[in-house]
Amino acid sequence: MSLGIEVTLSDILASVRKEIEADDSVRERVLPLGRDVVRMCSQAIKAMHRRQFDEASEQVSQAAEVLRKATQETTTSSFISRSRLLDTAYQELTEATSLLSLLIGSGFVHPDTYGIPSRPYLTGLADTIGELRRAALDHIREGETERASTLLTIMEEILDELQAFDYPEALIPDLRRKCDVARSLIERTRGELTSAVQQEKLICEIRAFEKRLQA
Repeated sequence: MSLGIEVTLSDILASVRKEIEADDSVRERVLPLGRDVVRMCSQAIKAMHRRQFDEASEQVSQAAEVLRKATQETTTSSFISRSRLLDTAYQELTEATSLLSLLIGSGFVHPDTYGIPSRPYLTGLADTIGELRRAALDHIREGETERASTLLTIMEEILDELQAFDYPEALIPDLRRKCDVARSLIERTRGELTSAVQQEKLICEIRAFEKRLQA
């Protein structure tokens, strides 16, 4: 019994190959763009820790534009557009934009601002906690414990909110692990900040005692 136009298996697979080759071509164009975004965001974060915020802002803007182009490229392939090919780039942009905004006191950045999908936005926020810890430690070393305490509060707020997303790993890949890492970083930061505050208090008490002796 005939099921329609007879074609050979070779003909069928030729059309399949054509589709896959088109997807591979898109992938090869998108991957370098994604790597560029990761590199630019890394450079921006380094600039933030040097407190060169204008330079960081420019690099973040450039990264966002490259990611926009990469995202546009994925729309030419239904397979690639459904994949997680750009998730790392989205996460890095979330981390860079969030860190910059928080360090300059502008609050949190909505994912729609840069067209970031929800899942990598969440995991990118989790990664931001590590960079906030780094900034807090810089302030502790400089004796600015009040500023470090403010950053610790932000770290705790992020973790508290993310832990409310209690969904299976399949729905939000890697979030639970990142939250576990963030929790450890927060505990360490709290301990280091507490020690620094106690040391400051002790120094103040010693100086006050010395003044009384000299009076």
